[in-house]
Amino acid sequence: MASSKKLSNDDSSGFEFVKEILDGDPTCAINFDRLQKHNSKGYIIFEYLLCEEHQVVTPHTSHPNRYWHKNSQKFISLFQVATELPATLFLVNYAKKGTKNEDLVKVIKVIEVDKLKGITNEQIWDMTREKFKIWFRKLNKECCQ
Repeated sequence: MASSKKLSNDDSSGFEFVKEILDGDPTCAINFDRLQKHNSKGYIIFEYLLCEEHQVVTPHTSHPNRYWHKNSQKFISLFQVATELPATLFLVNYAKKGTKNEDLVKVIKVIEVDKLKGITNEQIWDMTREKFKIWFRKLNKECCQ
């Protein structure tokens, strides 16, 4: 773990830079939130999906298939990358700390995607923020070994 640093600042500046350079052009790319390599599990991709406080859905009730018609290309592309790398793809629904749903986290392990139907095979875990923290930190430590 000594060769890795603690997270401090987010890198939204990179996003803003590319947005400026593209000047309104379609991105034709995909941003994902986290890529890790586990010694025995291989590559792991995490995509964090924020449930805003004003939304009707919570992290436990939201699912990408509910808004597939609006944002399918993002999830199709993530799954293609995961398949070709190969990697395990986890989608993580969460709410901001300090909001009424802050303690709700849903982890979706994506196993199969159909371009028209959405995610067709998955494993889902609804958990608390604390349970997610324990699981995620354990996985992260394993990736540092």
